[in-house]
Amino acid sequence: MELLEGFDFTLCADDVLRGEGADPEIVRAKKPALLKAASAALREGFTILRPAALIHKVKVVEHRHERILLKDGKELISPLVARHLAGAEQVTLAVCTIGAGLEELSATWMKKNPLLGLALDGLGNAAVEKTAQQVCGRIGEQAQVKGLTTSAPLSPGEPEWPVEVGQPQIFALLDPSRAGITLTSGGMMVPKKSISFVVGIGPEMAQTDLCELCSLRERCRYRHA
Repeated sequence: MELLEGFDFTLCADDVLRGEGADPEIVRAKKPALLKAASAALREGFTILRPAALIHKVKVVEHRHERILLKDGKELISPLVARHLAGAEQVTLAVCTIGAGLEELSATWMKKNPLLGLALDGLGNAAVEKTAQQVCGRIGEQAQVKGLTTSAPLSPGEPEWPVEVGQPQIFALLDPSRAGITLTSGGMMVPKKSISFVVGIGPEMAQTDLCELCSLRERCRYRHA
């Protein structure tokens, strides 16, 4: 297992707005108060981000119907995972977080200034997503050096791989506590601004459009045409 720290990335007000689920262009034109709050959130919250990630590569022993058998008797069970990781020779499991400080600050400001509290929450969403992107980039670079390819990352939370099923499977294969992450009995990660996912590694991994896997694909305002 590899613990990654010391992430280096930048974020802007537009990233915070997208993290809140807002369209930056509309906000700039019609909602200056939201833009002001996003800028304030960057000043208040960026320095307390504590991004960290834990990654673990496991050899695939066998692909079976609706399950992938891994080394040391572990397995991933889901028809979605089995399809998504078809052809993988290895599976990389990853958990990413930005720590608990920002969500605590967001909760404090929610009581006094809800706009700033929501903006801080949006900053958290943007930051943990940026952390996960850098982890995926690292996994891809390591695979490319060996002449291999990677699948798109897949996280628990879809109908065929719900959180309460997928999260325990991932947590059984690594020790997220090394990155400061724990799992509740309902499958939710603590700190809340955390992401877990799996990536397949093999000679010719398919790059699935993750929008097609999402249960909100027919009504999502952020889906690209």
